Amino acid sequence: MLFKNKNNNMKFNQEKYIKDLSYLVSNNATSNNNKGLQKNIGFIKDRLISLGFKVNVIGEFTGNPVIYAIRKSRNGERKIGVYSHYDVELTAKEKWNTPPTELKVIGERIFGRGVGDNLGIWLLRMQAIEESSKNELPEIHWLFEGQEEMGSPLAHKEFPELDIPLIDLWFEESGFFDLGTARQRFLTLNEDKKLNAAKNIVSSLLKNIDFTSYTENRSLTKFDKCPFLTHILKNQPYLAIGPNDEYSKVHEPNESLSLPLIEKSHEQFKEILKYYAE
Repeated sequence: MLFKNKNNNMKFNQEKYIKDLSYLVSNNATSNNNKGLQKNIGFIKDRLISLGFKVNVIGEFTGNPVIYAIRKSRNGERKIGVYSHYDVELTAKEKWNTPPTELKVIGERIFGRGVGDNLGIWLLRMQAIEESSKNELPEIHWLFEGQEEMGSPLAHKEFPELDIPLIDLWFEESGFFDLGTARQRFLTLNEDKKLNAAKNIVSSLLKNIDFTSYTENRSLTKFDKCPFLTHILKNQPYLAIGPNDEYSKVHEPNESLSLPLIEKSHEQFKEILKYYAE
């Protein structure tokens, strides 16, 4: 056990999270597995509609469509944006200690292809929205793509054509916790007073796991040219936070996430949503 989440009474349905993530991991939604991609797309559409989003599917005939979903709020003044992808990297099964398409819980970590990139992160964010009241939610704009692991050709084509209003804060795919130094890393761009205050709020939530935080003014490192950073972000505020850590092994065998950090990221996302809804 790397750390203990002390006095944690926040609402997080871990059983539901693991059940849903097990399904998503089992779909094996690689670029050459259309059946798996369609299952993940169906999950996203159904869940977002149930959360009150209007869901637009763009390029559905391609098998890897872009999804642009909008959830209006009561005041509609503040707007949050989220960028995610539903495809996963191809895997070398023989190098895994557990079956990569079967979610396994070992101690305080969950193992499975795609949990850290990007299935587990957007799922915890969906669950945070579901577990928030209507008064705690700003307007939310959510972008999904399904070719991130192969260079995002459709997103590069379609993202520039989307009519997206100015967003008060964009969330990147994920972020990073440095377990070795007990610090959470915030990546920010175009930081304004609102984002600075939001960082202070989520930093205060680290006290019960004895973590601190630090900020780097740059974007998340990408393997290919990112359509979100290239066509969407521009001069709008940007924040990369999430549960990945040095043991997550994204794009490597035995990809995993920490359950305590999933819960902490869930709590942080909820609090930022609530802050921007005020």
